[in-house]
Amino acid sequence: MLKRIALAGLLGAGLVMAGCAAPAPQAVADEAGFASPQDLLNDIYNQYADKPAGSGIDLGAPGVVDKYFAPELAQKITADSDRAKANNDIPALNGDPFVDSQDWQITDLAIAIGKSAEPDKTMAIVKFKNYAEQREIKLALVKTASGWQIAEIDWGYEKLSSVVAG
Repeated sequence: MLKRIALAGLLGAGLVMAGCAAPAPQAVADEAGFASPQDLLNDIYNQYADKPAGSGIDLGAPGVVDKYFAPELAQKITADSDRAKANNDIPALNGDPFVDSQDWQITDLAIAIGKSAEPDKTMAIVKFKNYAEQREIKLALVKTASGWQIAEIDWGYEKLSSVVAG
């Protein structure tokens, strides 16, 4: 079950933290997609937290990129992959963008979602340990025709859109 804790001052906005004491059942996107930012992030990170090393989301599986990423970013990720295949090369995005690593074992997951003045946009911060190393990832989330999706991932040193810009 997920616990919600009020967290004041993070990013200068009121946020809600969700720590995973035990993985919740995977949230299912309905035909309209993910109904809330929390549903989107729970669906993603419950596939990593406290799971065996290497668990997670396969971005190469059909429909996965379009499920999680807003159309503009999804197009860039797909173009990066297609470019690599055409050149018999590896894509610029050669790790898992959700955990910023090629190898992972995720523990101590916490998700904070910002309150936004814009009803169709918000920010989230995901904190976790990967093989005991503390990590923090910022995600820009948008509500699209397909529900809530990721518009950007910021790893603190680089952004996903920059990596897949081509």
